[in-house]
Amino acid sequence: MAVSRGAAGRIWCLDLGTECYAVKELFRRSDEESVRREVAFTAHLRAAGIRLPDSLPGADGRFVVPLPTDGDDTWLRLYRWIDGVHADLADPGLATRIGDLAGRLHAHAPPAQGAADPWYDTVPGPASWDELAAAARAQGADWGRALARQAGLLADLTDLVTPAAVERLVTCHRDLHPDNVLVQDSGDLVLLDWDDAGPACPDRELAGLLMFWHVTDDGRADDAAVVRTLASYHAAGGPGRLRDERSFGMYIAGRLNFLHSQASVALDPRATAEHRRYASSEISDTLARLPALTLISHLGSLAATAPARPRW
Repeated sequence: MAVSRGAAGRIWCLDLGTECYAVKELFRRSDEESVRREVAFTAHLRAAGIRLPDSLPGADGRFVVPLPTDGDDTWLRLYRWIDGVHADLADPGLATRIGDLAGRLHAHAPPAQGAADPWYDTVPGPASWDELAAAARAQGADWGRALARQAGLLADLTDLVTPAAVERLVTCHRDLHPDNVLVQDSGDLVLLDWDDAGPACPDRELAGLLMFWHVTDDGRADDAAVVRTLASYHAAGGPGRLRDERSFGMYIAGRLNFLHSQASVALDPRATAEHRRYASSEISDTLARLPALTLISHLGSLAATAPARPRW
């Protein structure tokens, strides 16, 4: 039974009665070597008390297993199933718990391996947005006009994207989105979807966490929740500090590159109808949630004045 999908894959529940597994159907092949680095990283964090699903190898010892089909090959990964529900962002206690989780993640993060991924520190140029908007309008896609209207904001956000200092890079999750967190009956948080783990700056991942978790649909920050998350993060040993607006560069780059990739899928006549529909939905959602510069400045000000220790 399929239980969820994202841009990179779909999750199936494989219930064998005595055992239950999560099977991830990958929409593109993952490199076995990089997956093994991910498995070693998550094992290190699990030993430090971070709750996450076990990644299991196939019979031949590989973690990325092909499933022959009539068309393109399908690639699968296997995990132990973990029961839980998605986080309720209205829960006032959640801000403390997510800050604690992020703080422990960064406190136990091993040094970065390999170079930084351009996905997190470079973005498409202005001409590419104009081309995508024109192509969308030519196909009658509603989001084409919305994309064109955001040209000014896209340019302003692009100015905040810069490479992170190499000496500050550690191994991070790089997608601390609420969709990737489950809450167990005990209240413990389980962090899912480690496919994107790799080099990143804790400062920038922390900034993205605040955006993902504490900005409402109307573009406003929950100030009290931001302060609770930051205090809990630092109390857990998290080393990240928001230094200026460029601390949000990783979040911005990820959002803009995701927007560009989904626009490319939505316009690709070779993509399946399902993938094109999903991409169109994600484009509209991403455009609606692009952060205003005033919001970025406000979050930076909150971080600068937040207490280093929680007050409760």
